[in-house]
Amino acid sequence: MKLSAIFESWHIGDGNYPPLHKGQLVNLSFEVEPRTIEEARLNSHHSFEHLGNGECRFCGDVIRVYSGEDRDTVVIFEAGDFRFYVMSYEADRYVQGQRYCGEGTLLLDHFYWVEFLSEYENPPNLFYNLEVNRIKKIRTPERFVERQEQGKSFPTRLVPEDYSDSDVEELDTMEEQSFDEEFYIIEFDKHESDRNNIPRTFLS
Repeated sequence: MKLSAIFESWHIGDGNYPPLHKGQLVNLSFEVEPRTIEEARLNSHHSFEHLGNGECRFCGDVIRVYSGEDRDTVVIFEAGDFRFYVMSYEADRYVQGQRYCGEGTLLLDHFYWVEFLSEYENPPNLFYNLEVNRIKKIRTPERFVERQEQGKSFPTRLVPEDYSDSDVEELDTMEEQSFDEEFYIIEFDKHESDRNNIPRTFLS
């Protein structure tokens, strides 16, 4: 299994994850932020396809729906041999057992699964042992940075259409980066180690 996911720079400032380096073994869970998603016929094939640069296409079943009065709904999908979660602001948007197909962005779990894992009833395993095999640093083009006298604002990530090859830099390690006007695309390979031998990479 190969995965390509977005690592947003704010994870470093918030202490969620450490800087990664090529060859590092990690244990991670993932979120998909869909751009499009719709119900599918049950005879639609399970699949999870990488479109490049953290973008993906999927078709899979909802296997759990976790909702609460004080928390957004967390929806667990199984698409082919890959499991991930989707956040929803609509408690009734997704139905357990229903199949959905969509496209979106694959992200490192921003904490909603790993940090609240003990609060979910009968949680499925969303954690994967992986090896980091490629790191791409994406510089945020100046047109997306809004500067003010007291500071600045810019998006935490961009879709591939919003940046060019000149904004991309290959790295061996994320150590000593500024983690400012940039985000990262990490490519992973599945690692066959016993999952208990690789501690969770999320820094709780």
